[in-house]
Amino acid sequence: EIVNLDLVKPNFETKAINIIGDIRKKEDVEAVLQQHKIDLIISLAAKHHDFGIEQDEYYDTNEDGTRVLCEAASKAGIQTILFYSSVAVYGLQSFYTTEESTPKPDHPYGGSKLAGEKVLQAWCAEQPNRKVIIIRPTVVYGPGNKANMFSLIQQIDRGLYFHIGRADNVKSIAYVENLVQATLFLLKNVSQSGVSIFNYADEPQLTTRQISTQIAHVLNKKIRITLPLGVALLLGKPFDVFIKLSGKNLPVSSSRIKKLATATQHSAPKIKEMGYKPSFDTLTGLEKMVRWYKVYKKQQ
Repeated sequence: EIVNLDLVKPNFETKAINIIGDIRKKEDVEAVLQQHKIDLIISLAAKHHDFGIEQDEYYDTNEDGTRVLCEAASKAGIQTILFYSSVAVYGLQSFYTTEESTPKPDHPYGGSKLAGEKVLQAWCAEQPNRKVIIIRPTVVYGPGNKANMFSLIQQIDRGLYFHIGRADNVKSIAYVENLVQATLFLLKNVSQSGVSIFNYADEPQLTTRQISTQIAHVLNKKIRITLPLGVALLLGKPFDVFIKLSGKNLPVSSSRIKKLATATQHSAPKIKEMGYKPSFDTLTGLEKMVRWYKVYKKQQ
C-alpha cells in the first residue's frame, strides 16, 4: 500500500493514495506521516535539469528535502529509508565505476545527491536499528519517460540525429521495469541495519552508436550522417546563441553534443553478486520504449 507525496498528481491510473505536497516543507511531510501508518519511506524526489537551474535549487531538494524526510521519519518512529541517488555522484570517470569507487561529483546535481546521501548516513548512525538503502542508477528510461532518451528517440525519428565521430563511447543506462524489480529485490534481501549502497546499470553495456542504431532499427529509420566531434560542436554554436538570447532550452546545443559524445561507464556488481537478474536486456528495454513512443506520438 503506497501513499504518494508529490508536487503533482499522477496522470495515470494508480491504486496509491496521492497527496499534493513538497518534501522541502516539514508540515507537508509530517502531515502524511501523522495521517497514515507508514513503515518505509522511498524517496525519488529530486531536482535534475541541465538548463535554467541555480545551484542552490539542487541542494534545496536533494539535500535539505532529504533532511526534512529524516527528521520527520525520526519523529514518526520510521526505521527504514530507501533513497534514489545517482551515478552522477562519481562525476566523469575514465573507467567503469563500482560501489567502491570514490565519489567525485563535477555538477551540482551529483554534488547535491551525494550531500543527500550524507544526511541519510548521519540519520542512520543515530540509532543501531535504522536501515538506509541507497540506489545509484544510471540514466533511467522507459515508457512514460520524456527526458533524455525520449529526446534522442525523437531526434532520430525526425531525421535530425547524426553519429558523432566513431560514437564508440559507452553510455550506461537502466530500463525502468528492471530498476523497479531491483528495488523490490533489495527491499526483500537487504536484512542488515546500517547503510547499504548499490549502483544500478543494465547489461549489455552499449555504445552511443549501438543505442542509436537500435532505436533507428525499431523506428525503421536510417542514421546516414557521421560528423567529427569538432564539426558537430561548431554546428551547435548557433543553438547556444539562441538559447542565451531567448532563455529557452533546446534539444540541440554544444553542451548536449559534448555530453552525448562522452563516456559514462558504471557497473553494478553488488546487486548481481546477491543474485539479482533483470527481466530485460538493454536492447529489449530500448525496443519497449520506442514502441511506447510510437503509440504516444499517434495520440498527440
